[in-house]
Amino acid sequence: MRPGDALLAAFAACVWSGAFIATEAGLRDCPPILFAALRFCLAGLALPFLARPGISWRALLALGLLIGVGQHVGIFVGMATGVTPGMAALLAHTQSFFTLALAWGLMGEALTPRRLAGFGCALCGLLLLMLERGAPLPPAAIAAVLAGALAGGAGNLVLRRIGAADPLAVAAWLSAIAAPVLLALSVGVEGVAPLLTVLAGPGAGLIAAIAYSGIMSGLVAYAIWARLFARYEAYRVAPFMLAVPVGAIALSALLLGERPGVWRLGDNPASQGSPRRPS
Repeated sequence: MRPGDALLAAFAACVWSGAFIATEAGLRDCPPILFAALRFCLAGLALPFLARPGISWRALLALGLLIGVGQHVGIFVGMATGVTPGMAALLAHTQSFFTLALAWGLMGEALTPRRLAGFGCALCGLLLLMLERGAPLPPAAIAAVLAGALAGGAGNLVLRRIGAADPLAVAAWLSAIAAPVLLALSVGVEGVAPLLTVLAGPGAGLIAAIAYSGIMSGLVAYAIWARLFARYEAYRVAPFMLAVPVGAIALSALLLGERPGVWRLGDNPASQGSPRRPS
């Protein structure tokens, strides 16, 4: 990978590390599916200024449903029901392994012994963190985040297949596709009352969380990601995802007071037994 592209990948990882903290703040005042919908509504506002990328509607729909709906509903619901930001980042970025496995199984990308050893080492570390004995996280919340990670891994392969499309346009158009689906899902699952409450007067914290998640994470970081997957094989790009949990765990400890244990970093035992539920 070119040095400039490696720096872009590192920057995107930093942005996504902060996105978990922003999501934690947003979920205090907004239910998870609605928060995802508002995030993509904001990102989709860039649509009038960007021509449709030169890819099929089928690919755009797949990106909107996999990355926009599947990935974010899974992660946000998991966080709203008990997974702390640091652990959510850790679980969400198992998508590195889903991406690698799907690229091997569906696209025939080669897995050399060196690459397998590197990813195996990372997987062992993740398993140690997730399997540490202690107060367990809610299984349903863990499953939700892992389901989101699987959807994100599949979405990464779509990014790989579409090639050199305008990455910013891809990010904006997938947001515009995801937003109405998420709004309908939110009203159907969470009811119309939360939407009316947010529209009546969102707090400054919620506005800041939506802005960070929609613009920095939803447009800037995803545009970088789409560009990198168009240029490089999945095994070159996916490892940068593994830096996101490190940053998110550090920020969670610094800003939110999570106390990393010896093994399961990012899991705050004090938060167990009373899963957060957005007001």
